[in-house]
Amino acid sequence: MMYVTATFNLTPFKAVSSMKFLAEVDLASSPEYVLAFIVIVVALLLALRFAPRTPRLLSKEERVMAILAVALLINMDSIATAGTRGSYKMHAPEGTPIDSAVLQNRIEPQSVHARNMIVILVESLGAPNNAHDRALFERAWGRERWSAKYQVSQGKTAYYGSTTNGALRELCAVWSDYDRFDFDKTACLPKKFVKAGFHTTAIHAFYGEFFERDAWYPKLGFEDRLFRSDLLARNVGACGGVFEGACDSDIPALIGDRLRKARGKRNFVYWVTLNTHLPIAEDPSLHTENCSLSDPAWNTSFPMLCREYLLQQRLADALVKEVMRPDFPESDILIVGDHMPPFFPRDMRDRYDTRHVPWIMLRNRAALERYRSEGPKRLSAAIAASTSQPVSR
Repeated sequence: MMYVTATFNLTPFKAVSSMKFLAEVDLASSPEYVLAFIVIVVALLLALRFAPRTPRLLSKEERVMAILAVALLINMDSIATAGTRGSYKMHAPEGTPIDSAVLQNRIEPQSVHARNMIVILVESLGAPNNAHDRALFERAWGRERWSAKYQVSQGKTAYYGSTTNGALRELCAVWSDYDRFDFDKTACLPKKFVKAGFHTTAIHAFYGEFFERDAWYPKLGFEDRLFRSDLLARNVGACGGVFEGACDSDIPALIGDRLRKARGKRNFVYWVTLNTHLPIAEDPSLHTENCSLSDPAWNTSFPMLCREYLLQQRLADALVKEVMRPDFPESDILIVGDHMPPFFPRDMRDRYDTRHVPWIMLRNRAALERYRSEGPKRLSAAIAASTSQPVSR
């Protein structure tokens, strides 16, 4: 139980409170989960059978040897896992300065020159640290895909905890958990945009009750919340896997339609993706059977990693198709990971930066050019206004 919670950056309390949603999670669709369950059950049965037969340690020498054996195993494990030590930290150490893609890009209502602002928190979007995987990442998220319409910048931000921690990191500039954060005392980003006259919308393809998003999203300042049932009712496709929900690849078109219908109002849209949540099963609805994203040897050696990058590629393709449309409403777009993929095998964790997640910032070129051209006019108006005021003596 503790190992699973650590793997997914969950506190034991969060893991226990999430048990009520097990009926909504199709664990049987993942061979990895099925195998893990079988191993745990067999281990428990063997322990129940053989533990009572184990001789007690009676002599001093036996106890010393037992302590030395355990100490040796601990040190062997410490050496073996040194390469991934520090990954999956649930909490930021005391005094750690806050970092986020929103802060690095200085996103505030007054800094958004486009009509709309879109923040996309991509589930398990990690920063690859090897040339092969970086090429796959760039194929999906590289700047050349967006540069014709957007000014593109890229970077990394630190992360701690799970997806909900990533939400508070980006939207509220805090290292915290939603269940111990005082939303009433903090003006998070959605509230700031509401105050500036934007309409705010949050989107997530799973159930709103999962991690109580339906309860704390309104506290963040989201006026509209679209979850699984809302999206399916709006003709977004259903996708399977362990977390059965709406299809991420259909949501960019939904966002585009909503923005086109709301041209009279500025909008702030926050979207948390779902389908790249590990483990990713071979599922026809996700089109993840027989992944052949790279060379055959790599595909065979890392099938789960292949499916992860495949779904990222499809998500990026859907975004590019929508936001590059000539009629896509003028928007600035921030794409950022929540945490690195929580892979179980160490050799797969080693393929990522274990302390940072990537971000891609897309600033609408037309809005930037308009802002720059209006700059001298605003300066002249400000000078004229200041000189027209009587001087107080």
